[in-house]
Amino acid sequence: MRSLIIKIVVWVAFSGAFLSCKKMDSTYRQFTESGKIIYPQRAVKPVIYTGRNRVKIVWLKGTDQSVIRAKIFWNNYTDSLEVPIPPGADTISTIIDNLPEQSYVFNIKTYDAKGNVSVPVELLSATYGEKYQDGLLIRPVNLAEIDEAGKLTIVWGNADISGGAYATEVTYTDNTGKALMKRFPISDSLSTVTGVKKGTTFQYSTLFLPDTLSIDTFYTPAVTENVMMKLDKSGWVASADSYAATSQLANGGGPPQFAIDDNINTFWHTDHTTTKPPYPHWLAADMKKVFHVARVELTSRPNAITADATDYIVQGSMDGSTWTDISSFIMPNTAGPQSFNIPNAPAMRYIRLYMTKGPNYYAHLAEFSVYGYE
Repeated sequence: MRSLIIKIVVWVAFSGAFLSCKKMDSTYRQFTESGKIIYPQRAVKPVIYTGRNRVKIVWLKGTDQSVIRAKIFWNNYTDSLEVPIPPGADTISTIIDNLPEQSYVFNIKTYDAKGNVSVPVELLSATYGEKYQDGLLIRPVNLAEIDEAGKLTIVWGNADISGGAYATEVTYTDNTGKALMKRFPISDSLSTVTGVKKGTTFQYSTLFLPDTLSIDTFYTPAVTENVMMKLDKSGWVASADSYAATSQLANGGGPPQFAIDDNINTFWHTDHTTTKPPYPHWLAADMKKVFHVARVELTSRPNAITADATDYIVQGSMDGSTWTDISSFIMPNTAGPQSFNIPNAPAMRYIRLYMTKGPNYYAHLAEFSVYGYE
């Protein structure tokens, strides 16, 4: 009897479960086709590209020809963009504009004509804008110099590579007066441009990509850079604390003008036969115009490099009477031109080499050149 009761209970429970399953299956089929959920093919191999207050999203359409549109959601599904998918398309591409600078989570869903929706594809990305722009650092110029042939040489300082710097654009004026632009990779520590018009400036900007998938290039504000050149000394007037009027050179002794004649075989020499003045000595030049002086270049007498003055102070003046110390250096015992940079390229009409020390009581110099710009 007990066994019969158990069998009856099991049969009732099974019958109830069967009827319940049939009812649930009937309800479920209202949302399926042939008993299966329809999921259109989702976005295939999507890639998201960052940009300036925008992103670009690209994906492959895939093989499911029933997909007719897609919808991209962001900001927790509060914002969206619908993207039509043409029948013959292989690749789908769209840009979402006007996005504030921040990080984003995007979800892509595809749809067929019956409204069936795919499983979403999630993409993480970010946009860049004023905050990123304001943090960009322009690459410094350590040296910008043009030679007599119009060849511009630019020596670059360190670039902010970690911040995305990848190139520098230089806009210059050629010999015809036309503005031209050249782009140099950030790996260049030295760049050259030929055919540049002497006496002109150039403008440059550093280019940045926030990341390797950015569709927008960011530029630092353009900076105008002065180009220094060897100043033309014709018309200059040299003076000195003293000079050898008759000794040294058979063609006229050692006057100060010989130090600015672009001839290393002539030279200035202090008087060492009559008054024999000791240190300090000085050699000055009236450049006849105001220049920004960025560098001086000194050349020793070829056969007397160990007898030159050793300790120099470079001085500048606007009137030739009141002098200001602007730089100092030690002259090495080296043949050929020796260059010495002047910080901040101060403006002056008169320039003076003030010599305070040397191996002898006298001083001499074969050539004195100045590099700068107006």
